[in-house]
Amino acid sequence: MEKVTMQDIANHLNISKNSVSQALRNKDGVSENTKKLVRQAADDLGYFYNGQSSLPVYRPKEFLLLATSFALTQISFFGEIITSMEKYAKIAKGTLTTLEIKNPDFQDTEIQNKLSQKKWDGIFILSHITNSFIQDIISLDYPCVVIDHHHPHFLTDTVVTQNNKGAFSAVEQLIKLNHNKIGFIGDVNFSPSYEERLSGYLKALSLYDLPVEQEYILSDIKEDQSNLYSKLDSIHDMPTAWFCVNSGIGFILNSYFQSKGVRVPDDISILCFDNTEFTRLSNPKLSCIATDLDYMGKVSIDLMLKRINNPNAPFIEVGINPELIIRDSTNRYDS
Repeated sequence: MEKVTMQDIANHLNISKNSVSQALRNKDGVSENTKKLVRQAADDLGYFYNGQSSLPVYRPKEFLLLATSFALTQISFFGEIITSMEKYAKIAKGTLTTLEIKNPDFQDTEIQNKLSQKKWDGIFILSHITNSFIQDIISLDYPCVVIDHHHPHFLTDTVVTQNNKGAFSAVEQLIKLNHNKIGFIGDVNFSPSYEERLSGYLKALSLYDLPVEQEYILSDIKEDQSNLYSKLDSIHDMPTAWFCVNSGIGFILNSYFQSKGVRVPDDISILCFDNTEFTRLSNPKLSCIATDLDYMGKVSIDLMLKRINNPNAPFIEVGINPELIIRDSTNRYDS
């Protein structure tokens, strides 16, 4: 890798190289805030200096990312987060090594070999593995950031989606389209994120004084076509709109209605969480509430760098607010 230069710091902060030089030499030509930002960037990027020397000493940062086999198959979701992390790690003059967790046993030989292979600068944990495994990793003497998963017992930095708020916004959008019979589909036992999305769904119904119909809440449905089709067939009075906890379920739901001759969105509306290939391949394309995955990757790297430079600072949970994307699967309901 190339050595970090003052120009790298200038590009990172979008300021002049001369300002960087003045800040590093503690000259009066730049503000104290700029000096602080430059010194922080120098630390983050791995630029080291002594007094007025401008000779950089490079120490590359090496990060390890742990993710399950399932997570690594989700190319259009977790894959985008990993790509973003690799990009921003490279900008910080570091590297990101991914370890596939096939066996969530902390004592697994492959895991132990990888952990002892080198002194990692930090470890990222992507999504849910098992809480006990994650706790074992956090207990190691490494800076650690957990992404897209959290638990009250985790004493570490985390980056998550504002699931409750996102689900609330999605259901509120359906209510504003005059839907007052809205269903929920998703296995809340699979992930804390899905449980939070159910909470957001219920909060929206409560705020707008809509009744909670238990028949419309399919909260233990696996992402499986036969199970979902069977459950939907048992519903006597179909709601006019559905909110799905992810785009895979949204895709299956749309296929179900196609098989029944039900028109989406003319007869029924669908809005799901996550903006993956399923939302774009579906016909019609699915409206969704989605997190900026590139930004999630960037924030994860930034949070790790801050933890490395401030190891005793309070732990932080960053919640990213998702964006509502309206496509063709939602329509106003005319009662």
